[in-house]
Amino acid sequence: MGKYLSGRHKLYHGVAVISVLASFTCAGSASAQDTQAEADDAIVVTGTRIKRDGFNEPTPATVIGGDLMENLGQVNISEALSLIPQQSNFQSDAVSGITAGANVGASYANLRGLNPSNGTRTLTLVNSRRFIPTSDGGAIDLNVIPSAMIQRVETVTGGASAAYGSDAIAGVVNILLETRFEGIKAQIDYGETFRGDGGSIHASLIGGTSFAGGRGHITVGGEYQRNDGIGDCAKVREWCAESWDIFTNANNVLRGGGASGYNIPGSPGYGLPHYVIGPDSKQANNDPRGVVRDRAPAAQAARNKRFTDDGMSVVDYDPGRFLNSFQFGSRQGGDGASTYDDSDIQTPLERWVGYLYGEYDLTDNIQVQTELTYADRSASNTSYVVGPRSTFFVNNDNPFIPDDLRALLNGTNFSLGKDLDYILTSVNQADAQVFRGLLGFSGGLFGDWTWDAYYQYGHNSRHQERSNNRVNSAFQFALEVVDEGEFTSGVPNGNYVCKELLRPDPSPIAEGCQPMNLFGLNQVDAEALAYVYRDVQEDFEYTQQVLSGAVQGTLFDGWGAGPISAAAGVDYRSEGGDVTHGDIPFYNDYAFTFGLDYSGDITVLEGFSELNVPVFADAAFGDLFELNGAVRYTRNHATNNDTDEEKTSEAVSWKISGIYDITDGIRLRGSRSRDIRAAGFRELFLRNVPTEEGSTSGIVENPWLPGTPPIGDDPTPILNGGSFALNPEKADTTTAGIVLQPSFIPGLRLSADWYQIDVKDAVSTLSGNRVVEFCDQFDLFCDRITFAPGSDRMDITFIDARQVNLASLNLRGFDFEAAYTMRLADIDAGWNGALNARLLVNRQYDFVVQASPDADPIDYAGQSGPVADGGDFNPSPPWILNAFLSYDNDNFNATLSWRHLSQGIYRVDRIGPEDEGYDPTVMNSISTNRVDAASYFGLAASYRIPVGKSDSQYIELFGSITNIFDTKPPIAPGGGGGGGSNYPTNPVYFDTFGSRYRAGVRFRY
Repeated sequence: MGKYLSGRHKLYHGVAVISVLASFTCAGSASAQDTQAEADDAIVVTGTRIKRDGFNEPTPATVIGGDLMENLGQVNISEALSLIPQQSNFQSDAVSGITAGANVGASYANLRGLNPSNGTRTLTLVNSRRFIPTSDGGAIDLNVIPSAMIQRVETVTGGASAAYGSDAIAGVVNILLETRFEGIKAQIDYGETFRGDGGSIHASLIGGTSFAGGRGHITVGGEYQRNDGIGDCAKVREWCAESWDIFTNANNVLRGGGASGYNIPGSPGYGLPHYVIGPDSKQANNDPRGVVRDRAPAAQAARNKRFTDDGMSVVDYDPGRFLNSFQFGSRQGGDGASTYDDSDIQTPLERWVGYLYGEYDLTDNIQVQTELTYADRSASNTSYVVGPRSTFFVNNDNPFIPDDLRALLNGTNFSLGKDLDYILTSVNQADAQVFRGLLGFSGGLFGDWTWDAYYQYGHNSRHQERSNNRVNSAFQFALEVVDEGEFTSGVPNGNYVCKELLRPDPSPIAEGCQPMNLFGLNQVDAEALAYVYRDVQEDFEYTQQVLSGAVQGTLFDGWGAGPISAAAGVDYRSEGGDVTHGDIPFYNDYAFTFGLDYSGDITVLEGFSELNVPVFADAAFGDLFELNGAVRYTRNHATNNDTDEEKTSEAVSWKISGIYDITDGIRLRGSRSRDIRAAGFRELFLRNVPTEEGSTSGIVENPWLPGTPPIGDDPTPILNGGSFALNPEKADTTTAGIVLQPSFIPGLRLSADWYQIDVKDAVSTLSGNRVVEFCDQFDLFCDRITFAPGSDRMDITFIDARQVNLASLNLRGFDFEAAYTMRLADIDAGWNGALNARLLVNRQYDFVVQASPDADPIDYAGQSGPVADGGDFNPSPPWILNAFLSYDNDNFNATLSWRHLSQGIYRVDRIGPEDEGYDPTVMNSISTNRVDAASYFGLAASYRIPVGKSDSQYIELFGSITNIFDTKPPIAPGGGGGGGSNYPTNPVYFDTFGSRYRAGVRFRY
């Protein structure tokens, strides 16, 4: 092959170059051929652009080898990333209840839990190059990358923007695929839970060969996977059927003061804290037949009455306890269905992925490479059918109201609770097709200087939709039914119509309105449901083009410590997308909406350089001291195709790092970097359109209204969406660590690294209520609110809630890693095989978030209860440990795995009996503020049957069991306490599937 092939493209099968421990050994043996390849050739390690040996990399990194994935029976890249304790699985097929609305089934890399809900602060690379984004937030769905072709996954958990550009604030996940595979390899396997659900079939085929006398090589592979998913949480898992939730005890709390439930002797919550965690959570005053949940004083006799099946009368309804005065929120006990009905545990998913890599030596000095990737993935899950909300009222002259209820209402309107899942099903569907093609060249210049250049084209086409979605205003109009004759002339004529249609100037949303009778079972007409519930969709077309060139080599030999080497290059990237929604009318008045149409283009021009300087070597005061510095200039130009706005931003990222070998086996290392994340496609271009005229979607709580509690304001137009005023986020990252390889314990490697990530100007998503809250409490964003003249803030007429650079985040912690390899023959010559042990640990002790410069900082470190802030960041339990112990003996391998998550805090803004200063009468008191620890064990084994003369010709049988002891997840509900999760636990970290197996066969020849 070409002598001058760029090191960025030299990928050796099975070489686990682990920067943390200077080429850490994975749990699994490496062949002699792999070891020789590592010794003979330097490679490019993720985090630097200079070709060097992995032993000299100063930035903390972790590698998960393809052999470890095979040993554990893993068939998806997201599973591999879960082996890294720094990964937070906020977006994956296992958290469908959190992210049911958009990007269903997608799995994203999310180091340190820093990803915003619609973006990424972790840069995902494939073969050290950018990949086409699969979401409008810039993230890459790991499902479109062939896991069967993975050689290794390198994860850099320090900032890497100077090496790779924007998005690398939390780090880089570099997925390195097989490019020089020889022979044929096939695999088919199947897995499911021991409860018989979650079935998953997977198959892959890889082939590769050299040609033209060794001048060329081609590798082709394909993969298919189908997951059947795991359905309704409350119906398929006993821990979910228990329906643990957080209940608000202060039923009568008033804004600005007033009596609370725990202060009223004889009340259901007397003596209990403000928040109570307990079982038997029920949906808020909800029933398929309909229930009256009004709080109007004149209608108290009608409160908690349920309609009969025929809707012609009402009977008593048991509301349980802890139901708030608004008749909303979780409640304990009573009639009705579990809070967790319609929360799928796992999203059904189907994916096809094809990959081709080819290379050919045009001359002894120039090589051409090509890559092609095509993926097709489809996922869907079910959602709760949204019924009436608190601001939807049934008019007291509604002719469908039964006589006994009318007598109890005393002429007042009332709000209705109604579970519509018995007649409607809401399905979230997401389909995507991804193509990526690359043409590259590399070669030699002079001396050891090499060059490489490539052009890359990528296109992503995504379609997502949600069926049976409530049109807010249409629902209210269909609920306001009158007798036409009685309304117009005072004489009933039996013609029931929507009241809005009889007004002098009806809302355009009322066109086609059909009267809706929600009292009882099956009383509502299909035409009325079709008017109120409609499908919404979104199509996302995105194109990326990349042109990149780089050179690298030795500047001069230095002064005896080693050669001084450098790398430099230029990257150009053009990205553009269109988001459309099928011209659906009144699109922004739906209970759930993907947003409005928008379109934009982004071009990025970058120049980078890197210098590596060995300062001294083999000196009296140390074996080696080496410094590395890198700088990158980035120029972003964005064009909004809807408004013709243009904006240019510039940023400089840099990094300084070093290693100091005090003696053989003791290394100190450290780094300091400035990293950036430019505003993404969605953050820049999401349409700035206020809520519809006549819509009921814009209601916000107005704290300046008189009375306690204040009531909802009139419908208020709220401007949401992206903003061209956004600037790049900035992060300063510092790491300092030590690597030990004690000579007196051969095969042992240890490392410990301290890290700090300080993010400034983080992009924040606002809501109308949040803008009002900031103005009321911090006198911030008041200029974003328009009040009616002379109203003294009591009439809000407009709110600007577009995204803004506002928050800051500061993370600190430690990463630990240990590996030990021992040949059993070293203990006893008669023993065969080897033991490989590996331990990965993350200890996070600071996760400080400041929502605005005027807000008090909150330290979320150790919170493992509800997902924080709607998913804009995800703190973790204080300690996360992943450990592996593997035994290899010729053709047999067995691997034991252990994942442990330490006890955590339920919510850092709550005070429980375990906390100092606990007082059950304070507003943030809670019955318990701890989340139990959890440990999960797995066991996998494989056996190879040789079928040829070579070790690479075999049939391999394999099987694995995950969560052997069927450990149920700890109680950590994310419901009424404002957590944002639809489970009684936190599925980001805790296993909700239960004990499961996978078994299959591999063939290689």
